[in-house]
Parts: sequence; structure tokens; C-alpha cells
Amino acid sequence: MNAQETLFELNEKFNRPSLTFGFWQDSELPTAYIANKFCKGAVTLFGAHILSYVPEGKEDVLWLSQKSIFAAPKGIRGGIPLCWPWFGPDPAPTHGVARIQFWQLKDAVVLPDGSDSLTFELSVNDPHPLKVNMTVNFGAKLTVSMTTVNTGSTAYKLGDAIHTYFNIGEITQTTIRGLGGAFTENRVNNTDFTAQDAFGFEAETDNIYHSEAAVTIDDPVKKRKILVEKENSRTTVVWNPWIAKSQRMADFGDEEYHTMVCVEAANCSVDRIDLAPGASHTLTQKISVIA
Repeated sequence: MNAQETLFELNEKFNRPSLTFGFWQDSELPTAYIANKFCKGAVTLFGAHILSYVPEGKEDVLWLSQKSIFAAPKGIRGGIPLCWPWFGPDPAPTHGVARIQFWQLKDAVVLPDGSDSLTFELSVNDPHPLKVNMTVNFGAKLTVSMTTVNTGSTAYKLGDAIHTYFNIGEITQTTIRGLGGAFTENRVNNTDFTAQDAFGFEAETDNIYHSEAAVTIDDPVKKRKILVEKENSRTTVVWNPWIAKSQRMADFGDEEYHTMVCVEAANCSVDRIDLAPGASHTLTQKISVIA
């Protein structure tokens, strides 16, 4: 089935006033567009990748690089990539296979409060037989849940992350709150430390916080606070590439590090999930603008 046929089938099956389908920008990535009383949003079938979440009367909460490449199998820089079934560069590809494959849209419904809920599915056999569903609810909050089922006959050690890129005014004026006391791995210089409750940014940041707490992103430039809640997540990853790394990435503008920060609900490093045969695990992240 070609891209146009895919769009036709999606519109025939799921189209309604709050949900339409088209291509993302000038790409051939089939994308669901949501517009309800709470928000506007977009999610593409490629990677089940959420591209936009704009609460009513507010700016987009999510950040996309102006240099992002919207062509499979290249991963998208920004929005919400899904890292699965591992997190990190080893083994290749970095952050797993979910974000660079096309998923199937299984269901799209309107919830009683008027928000839109879409469920995508992907199954793999390599490196292990697994199935994952991603459900996203576009409402007063953006709620993203990944449910992994071990369909194999042996146990699997699962790493996963909802790798959200947040749209901020200026990284040097942004404060992250809520991770105080967490044992933290600094992956830039391979050191460990105990996190403060509130911290800012003055260099490349790539930290794994072993914490189940909610996080607030305090953005005085955009005059807003973003609450990042999570469930069944043992780790929070905070990332900003800063100057040198930004210049090394082809799909990331040299100065774009100023206007983004990643705060990720994850299970990674020593906090991966032991998934027995037939067992399932659901990772959830909830995002809302609270001020």
C-alpha cells in the first residue's frame, strides 16, 4: 500500500470532525491531526511519533528542530520519540527500533470529556518477540502510555523512554524542579551525584535521575510552567546538547539548544524492567501547562 492509499484508508476508517489525516509538511509521513476543545495536535504513524501539542490559547508545548528530516527511516528530531525496547546507543540503532518503523493505528475514539484518544501498535521479533501499544490522549493534558507485552518464551530486560522535547524560551533561564535527593548519573563526564531540588543549565546536560517524582519545567521567558507527571517510570532523563554537540548534529541547528530541553519518563540504566514471558509493563507520561 502506498502513502496515498494509506491516507485514504485512514480517513475512511477514522475521520471525524476532531480527527483528520494528511501528510506532515512536505513529507510522505501519514499523520493524524487533532483539533478539539482542549487542544490541537499531530502524531505520525512513523514511529507513532507525536509532533505537536498546542493547548487551547497557548503555544506548542513540544519542540521540533527546523533541521529535522521527515523521511523514513531517519528518526525525527524533536516532538516525542519513543525509545523502545532499549534506551541508549548500545545496541544499534540508538534508542531502539520503535521510533524508526511505521506503526499501525488500531483505534481512535472520543473520550467522554471530549478529548481524543489514539492507539498505535507495533510487533517485533528481533532482538526478542515483543508487542507494544502506544496510546495518546489529546486533552487538557497530553497523556502518553506505552504498554509492552513479552510475547516470547524467555524473559526480556526492557528499556523504554518517552523522550519528550519541550519548547522553552531560553535554556539558560529555565529551571527544573522536583528531582531533589535523586541519585544521578552524569553521562557527559561519567560521574554520579545527588540532585538538588531545583537546577538550571550552563553546559551540556545528559543526566539520568533515579526518581519516580513529577517534574516542573519553570520557563520565565514564555511565562509558563509545565508539569511532567509519570507512572511506572523509575528514571527521569534530562538532556540538552549545548554548543559543541549541537554543531555536530546534522539535524539540529547550531543555536537551537537555546529553545529546547528534554525531560523523559524512562526505565533505563540499572532501572530496566525484567519482563517475564507473557508479562506486560505500561510506562506513562502526562504533560500539562499549569501556569
